[in-house]
Amino acid sequence: MCVIVSKEVDNKFILAKNRDRAYEPVIEIVHEILDGVEVAYLHDVTTDWSEGLNEFGIGIVNSALMVGRDEYEKKIVKKSGKPSKDGIKIRKSLSQKTLKSALKYALKFNGGIKGHTFVSSPLHMVSIEVTSKHNPHVELQNAENPIVRTNHGHIFTDAGYRNGIKFLSSKMRKISAEKVLNKVTDWKQISRMMRKQFFKQNSQLNMRRDTKEMFTSSQTVMNLTERILEVTIFTHKIKEYKGIVNRLPEGYNAKIKIIVNEFDGKNLEKRWHIKKDVLKIEKECKKDLLKNNKNVAITR
Repeated sequence: MCVIVSKEVDNKFILAKNRDRAYEPVIEIVHEILDGVEVAYLHDVTTDWSEGLNEFGIGIVNSALMVGRDEYEKKIVKKSGKPSKDGIKIRKSLSQKTLKSALKYALKFNGGIKGHTFVSSPLHMVSIEVTSKHNPHVELQNAENPIVRTNHGHIFTDAGYRNGIKFLSSKMRKISAEKVLNKVTDWKQISRMMRKQFFKQNSQLNMRRDTKEMFTSSQTVMNLTERILEVTIFTHKIKEYKGIVNRLPEGYNAKIKIIVNEFDGKNLEKRWHIKKDVLKIEKECKKDLLKNNKNVAITR
């Protein structure tokens, strides 16, 4: 389960993601040339998942609406021996030189990327919402205000989580991200703001999750305007970090800059004790959600 974000900050187009896993992944950062285009992306070696940007400032992030597969992804891969096809779909889309071409591949290559997907250039961001049961909803977004998606349908209300605590978690994480990112004035603040925990450490409602069932293993922030990939790795939540895999030709002058931050769980920010912000989030979420889910309670 994940939180994905698009926002324009100080005339810079930004994509960001909290990546939640139910297993400890083996990850690496790959910097290479694909179909003549320089790309840099976070790569989950276990499942072949990939997300990143290219030299033209085209970036892609995704969050799942096929939530059952996402929760048991490692078990599915181990049993079938076949990784998710979405990794190659995203890499193929990233190897395109224009936003239009990247969108075409994101929608159609090998059946297209399912779930919530943001495909962005340094000027425009397009959101895609699609499942195996729904045709793609494609929309050009205004990124001056934060655009956030989690794991429930935005257009298709019968997609993703639809009830219970997991639906509440998805709604709460979305609202929390929207609230904190409205305060961001520098793109370098984004990953830190998305790590904030308004609730108890083991609460499913936090943006940065830390439960037995699901936890945030990494964060990705892409400054598409300046071609910067920033990856934050929570080393206590992964099996192995293999480092940056540089496959660029010898002597090649890279256009993409990569920044890696590592946290071991001891030097993370503490829970926010800001009652005003928490109460605002709870009030908005309750108004929007609890009227239809009376048996769901918000717990700190």
